[in-house]
Amino acid sequence: MAVAAAASNALSSVMQREANRKRSEETFGLRLLGSLVRQPAWLVGAAAMLASFLLQAGALSRGELSSVEPVLVLELPMTLILASAVLHHHLLLRDWAGIVTMTAGLVLFVALLSPSGGDAAHVSALVSLLATVGTAAGIAALTAFAAAGPARSRAALFGVAAGSGFGLTASLIKVAMARLSAGGVVGLFTAWQTYGFAVTGVASVVLIQAALHAGTLVAAQPGITLFDPLVSLLWGTVVLGETVSTSVSALALAALGAAMIAGSVMVLARSSQRAAELADR
Repeated sequence: MAVAAAASNALSSVMQREANRKRSEETFGLRLLGSLVRQPAWLVGAAAMLASFLLQAGALSRGELSSVEPVLVLELPMTLILASAVLHHHLLLRDWAGIVTMTAGLVLFVALLSPSGGDAAHVSALVSLLATVGTAAGIAALTAFAAAGPARSRAALFGVAAGSGFGLTASLIKVAMARLSAGGVVGLFTAWQTYGFAVTGVASVVLIQAALHAGTLVAAQPGITLFDPLVSLLWGTVVLGETVSTSVSALALAALGAAMIAGSVMVLARSSQRAAELADR
């Protein structure tokens, strides 16, 4: 289900980037958002994003936050493959090498850390609230820096803010799904996290539109791809009490896997840039 969520996110990124590219001359704001929602490409992307949220919720109801969210980094190679098919852009050998390396790094990272346990249903309300406020404050700061900073850094900063927002949303979904399992529909709708993830999810969608409008995928996608699982991993281990392997060898190999993922993101993001340039011709 997490892989399917990543695929839906990939479709969403390609279609929404296409919609934003056609409005690149407009200033980002409510007027632009209003014009985007009337474009068929954007609507397809929005539907794919909704499907991704539902699939992600299903995955989080069955697995640990720390193991589900890292799988979503597969969104980037899937985005590249889909953009290649849509834009008739041939993948190079290094692109395929990056895809294979990222996949291997992901398997290494999740398998070696081996997340387990946690008790999202009984997490302290105060701890959950403080973690939400702290994460939201960081996202707000990133958004402010992006809006006020130089144009060349806006897409990257908005991307980091959007990725962090999706990580926060996934964390709140995990708690809400635990409330659903423990208390049924009543438990779901009496949990403030249910309304919290609705708000942060919408805010993250707006931030990703800002990132995709401010620049190309090469600038925006690394932050979106990496900070979602990073924030989720921190929430899983610090807030929800999930445990990971702490042996020196496991941590060293997990760090190697993380480095493989990060390096692959940079290689594949450059390929996303080439695809975007091809689309602009």
